[in-house]
Amino acid sequence: MRIGAVVLVFVAVVGGTLWLARFEILRIREGLPSFSHSAGTLDRYRVAMRDGVRLSTRVDQPDGDGPWPTVLVRNPYQGFDFVIDSWCGLFVRYGYACVYQDVRGQGESEGEWVPLFNERDDGIDTLSWLTAQSFQDGNIAMMGPSYLASVQWAVAGDLPPEVKTFVPAVMTARSYDTPYQNGMFRHETFTAWSALMPQRGMNRGAGEAYQQAIRHRPHNEVDERFFGAKLDWYQDMIGNPSRGAAYWQQEISKQLEGNPARTHVPVLMIGGWYDVFFGPQFEDWLNLASRTKSRFIIGPWTHIGQSGEAIDTPNAGGGLTQWKVVLDWFGHHLKGEALENRPGVASYRIGEQRWIERDAFPPPTRSLRLHLDAEGNPKACSGARMAEVPPKTEARAVFRYDPDHPVPTRGGSGMLAFILPGFDGAPPANVWQGDLCEREDILSFSSEPFDAPLVIAGSIEVVLTVASDAEDTSFTAKLVEVFADGRAMNIRDGITTLAYRDGDDAPLPYRPGRRVSVELALWPIEWLLQAGSRLRLDLSSSDFPKYHAHPNLSGVWSEQAEVVVANQQLFTGPEIQSWLELPVMSR
Repeated sequence: MRIGAVVLVFVAVVGGTLWLARFEILRIREGLPSFSHSAGTLDRYRVAMRDGVRLSTRVDQPDGDGPWPTVLVRNPYQGFDFVIDSWCGLFVRYGYACVYQDVRGQGESEGEWVPLFNERDDGIDTLSWLTAQSFQDGNIAMMGPSYLASVQWAVAGDLPPEVKTFVPAVMTARSYDTPYQNGMFRHETFTAWSALMPQRGMNRGAGEAYQQAIRHRPHNEVDERFFGAKLDWYQDMIGNPSRGAAYWQQEISKQLEGNPARTHVPVLMIGGWYDVFFGPQFEDWLNLASRTKSRFIIGPWTHIGQSGEAIDTPNAGGGLTQWKVVLDWFGHHLKGEALENRPGVASYRIGEQRWIERDAFPPPTRSLRLHLDAEGNPKACSGARMAEVPPKTEARAVFRYDPDHPVPTRGGSGMLAFILPGFDGAPPANVWQGDLCEREDILSFSSEPFDAPLVIAGSIEVVLTVASDAEDTSFTAKLVEVFADGRAMNIRDGITTLAYRDGDDAPLPYRPGRRVSVELALWPIEWLLQAGSRLRLDLSSSDFPKYHAHPNLSGVWSEQAEVVVANQQLFTGPEIQSWLELPVMSR
């Protein structure tokens, strides 16, 4: 008993010491400069919004006399408090006040939880309250990843002059492009997130419900059946696959999407090549009015700042918080200090494992077009031919797509469920592809080995001439590097329906059996293809559960209780549009 008591005392002392030293440990781990201040006061408020709803808000200040430059963080996630507590603890030790608020309907805040619906008004009201407080010195910033970045974009077009900058990480302002890709719904992101966040609080034990929901038809029954409540906002998402639908054209969505073009303060954006929101986030960057005085950091990361299982990125550093850069950025824009990390784009080149600084991305490139030739055996992993010279004769490749036996997701972007314990999410980012290409419902096309390293930098396009005996269906493309030793790793992927085959705002008609051209725009990437490697393009009709399994019927996917098997055709030839187009440059 005496020994046990001594052990308990020892553990308590060590644990307490580590807890008290946690900010110093974080500082050393991140390689940050010495602290300039000690922690001071912590005050709690109930900040009233324009409709009387009060939001729980706490203010951490450094020890000493203010006022202080101030950082605002608004958060919907219960259980995330300890993370933001560490952020605020770090900020106050560098001489900033830190304001942390639970958004409406979450945490200790009043009101009803409706994702994004109130964030513009509540954010404006919170900033109005904050600018009237005596502890802030007229220099305010906002920061946070994911939903914590959405609340920043929600007010970006209406900032008071006191807000000098903000740091939105791994999130976009484009409402439709978050849950949909050309009419295909992102189960691994938004069905998973809806199972986790149905109402107030987080349902961390919803993994089994999620797995049941993504396989249930019709899908519009899953909220009440598996998530425990009718979720009008989720029904709105799954019931409106058209970009042009009235739901996506509401003023709140249009205002949010237009805010990057109305943002005139410098912005520090942080993204990941394999984040679920990277594609539309990159569009936000291109539309950003303050882009010439802003900075975009693009790492080899997923939504939580990790890399894939197939690539080791020991020098990726910093993750989504990027403390060194954030402190430098805030020091300049809130305190007037010199800026070390200049505006521009810092991108991580996968395959070479190094950071590259540029004024803009993508860099100048040339176009490399590789034509598909279905003559041969596209059902084999070695693939049929893909070359710069078009095929001399016409050919056709066929496969059957069964929605009840879809191609499993193996890597890529567009996923969130892997983060959540018990949700059994698909593996994200760079993943060894193994024997997936041996499936009968995948067509593969391979290039010759490349003699020298080649850099792919920018957006990739896949154009296919296809036909189906279904009234609507989907087609997928996955670009893969096949190394000299035979291992294969995914680079980029994309998907489209026939109804939204050109990114249209409204569904296009399709007559079964008719040849049509479909375009798949793959998100930008910076990738070094190794000398001796081949490029392989895998084509199919499903990528589940990243996206819903298309039922091969026309209409709203979430309303359909039945499925049919589709017979798919791909056409190649000297005058037929079936190719892969790459933006490339020499190493």
